[in-house]
Amino acid sequence: MKHVLLAAALTLAAGAAQAQMWAPNPDLDKDGKVTLSEFQQVQANGILRLDADKDGKITRAEAKPLADRAPNGAAMVDRIWTRLDANKDGVITRAEIDAGAKRRFELGDTNKDGSLSKDEIQALRQNRGRDAG
Repeated sequence: MKHVLLAAALTLAAGAAQAQMWAPNPDLDKDGKVTLSEFQQVQANGILRLDADKDGKITRAEAKPLADRAPNGAAMVDRIWTRLDANKDGVITRAEIDAGAKRRFELGDTNKDGSLSKDEIQALRQNRGRDAG
């Protein structure tokens, strides 16, 4: 029974981490636009949920529950490492998360006005996994 409960908890945590990375409304201050700072904060909040020891870094070992439990979890973790582990040291830091979020933000800001509209956010969501960000 304990194993079933643990598996359920890990599945929920993995889902929550993925959902937080793509919060329904990343407009944190509710001003009608998503700034780079807001986008980076939402991305970091989602990915840093994997930081089990709360040291500000994510290791592959910390991401293993997501890889093991979430649908397509291993592919998701591989994609996260490919995109974010810039120095290829096997650890993802907040600076690497912010840099990755900045790349995605710049890809998504198609009209180059410095913010993401609802349509631009939707396009990023639809292209997740297919773009270079």
